[in-house]
Amino acid sequence: MNRINLIIPLMMANAMWAQPTPVVPDGYYMLSTIQQDGMGYLYSYDTNAVRDQYGNAIDYNNPMGRNGEFAYMYLMSETSANQANKTYYFSSTGDGSYIIQSCSGEAYSYLDVARYDRHLVIHSARPRHRFHIRTQDDSSPWPEGEYIMQQVQNAANFEPLATTGASIDALQVLTPIDTAKITPSLVIRRALGDARGVLALYPCGENPGQVAPLLSSTLRACIEEAQALADDRNTTAAQAEEITARLAQATQTYEATAAESLNPVTDGYYWLTSAYRAFELRQDKQKVMREQEVDGQLVLRWNDAAINDGSTAFHLTTIGEHIAMQDYLGRWVGSPSANLTIPITTDYAGAAQVFAYDTEGMFTVADASAPTEFFSAANPSGSEKSPYGKQTDDVVIASGQDYLYPGYCSSWRLQRAYHQVTVQSSGWNVLSVSFPAKVPEGVEIYTVAERDGTLFLEPYTKPVIPALTAVIIHAPKGTYNFWSTVEPAAPVEENVLVACCEDKKNIVSGTISLLKVRNGEVGFQKATSKQVAAGSAYIPYSEGQETFRVLQNTGNGIEMVQSSGLKRQGTDTIYDLSGRRLPSGHTSPIIIVNNKKILNK
Repeated sequence: MNRINLIIPLMMANAMWAQPTPVVPDGYYMLSTIQQDGMGYLYSYDTNAVRDQYGNAIDYNNPMGRNGEFAYMYLMSETSANQANKTYYFSSTGDGSYIIQSCSGEAYSYLDVARYDRHLVIHSARPRHRFHIRTQDDSSPWPEGEYIMQQVQNAANFEPLATTGASIDALQVLTPIDTAKITPSLVIRRALGDARGVLALYPCGENPGQVAPLLSSTLRACIEEAQALADDRNTTAAQAEEITARLAQATQTYEATAAESLNPVTDGYYWLTSAYRAFELRQDKQKVMREQEVDGQLVLRWNDAAINDGSTAFHLTTIGEHIAMQDYLGRWVGSPSANLTIPITTDYAGAAQVFAYDTEGMFTVADASAPTEFFSAANPSGSEKSPYGKQTDDVVIASGQDYLYPGYCSSWRLQRAYHQVTVQSSGWNVLSVSFPAKVPEGVEIYTVAERDGTLFLEPYTKPVIPALTAVIIHAPKGTYNFWSTVEPAAPVEENVLVACCEDKKNIVSGTISLLKVRNGEVGFQKATSKQVAAGSAYIPYSEGQETFRVLQNTGNGIEMVQSSGLKRQGTDTIYDLSGRRLPSGHTSPIIIVNNKKILNK
């Protein structure tokens, strides 16, 4: 099989060639180093994260990222069934440079470079850098800013020629793919990489930096059809040509319109989710920015996402060109200082942040006074295993040194915050909201009042629950989302429920009562628990009280009974808790019939 020995460097746009560049025909190639080519090592789109737990072993403190993101060398036979992952397509740009694309069919398929202390070869969603090619015998001076492809620990790196020179280590081998191996599936997968790349560049969703899903519906349907054809061994060349043409058209249309349709950042409560792909794809976890008290000081940290924990939600308010950050307690949050603590200011001026849209639905965040000092979920105090091991939380630092590429630890996604609660077959649960939250449809909300030692259920009929409020929920069995909102909601004046917006620990045993349904009665049971989880709620317990306190009606003459214990007449008029008459076939979980409140199970 023919092989071409070349040096493949990255060229800056203003670099000039001393000699004419060699011409490599557009087409499908395998790529290897001259030293390892004879041993069967090839560049591959990494689809198996367990191959190398830490990516490039020489760079523990700057871990590699998602599988598929970095170009790796693996021992792969030429008869390997995984043809797509080891095949790259070279496309000439007409100016002597080439775009190199993996035929894996994944969203991040174009070879790119991430500049850092080592210049890492990565895969990106769309081509951003171009590669130039020189023959082995080209000894002309290397222009400033040009790098060559090097191998370190079997991971692709760039090193400056000023320190390494054009040694044999830099020589790459291009092996044209036999035309018999260029299957319809391979052709389709290359087009799929383009289509998925533009969807990654402009992701769908309702959050800032995303595009309304309806805009991408045609492209997503075309991707689904193309994937089915790529997986079908009976797909013909004609079918591949037809679907790739349609896929290319849908890709171009979406790319042309999506950039102007990105959702802006608006006032609201958000999670700042780390866009570092390694967290999601190697650990299957989301990491979020959160505010925590450490040794009496407030610090920003990154840690596992917790839906009902108020410390993970930030209120963002647009102030001119900047965005001000507040924690769920309403304190304005400034940039982490040199000792990592957060200055808490009395007005938004000290908390003005720059949220700069980057790409792929990601933002960088920095203090307005230092816009290049990005908030980073780095591991400045971590061990070698911390990037992918068990120790996966640390402080958020403000640094100009930790931005490597989109999707690294200085990239964040904004996700509208919500609380979530699951109601079991009993029909009851509690919830504490850290921010104003909308009541979902089909859910009845109550607060609890205490009068003369008796607990009373008080219906809460407004559409928004005010921040820092605990409530009781009654609803059919299921899971319900309470979405954050900036709509005003007056505080509840009489409510003995204690809200837990963060995990509450070190509670003295026997001093709280928790919600319990016992023999069909709803009440609060004395508990020995020493901690209460974020999002839950309790009522203080005092010695001498009954250990199980049944919740009574509000004292307005309405009796609380189960529907199974009440015989209704066909002519009975039915109302909801707001006094509105209900039609037949209603779904309200609690109704009023003949002045009796019925738990409509």
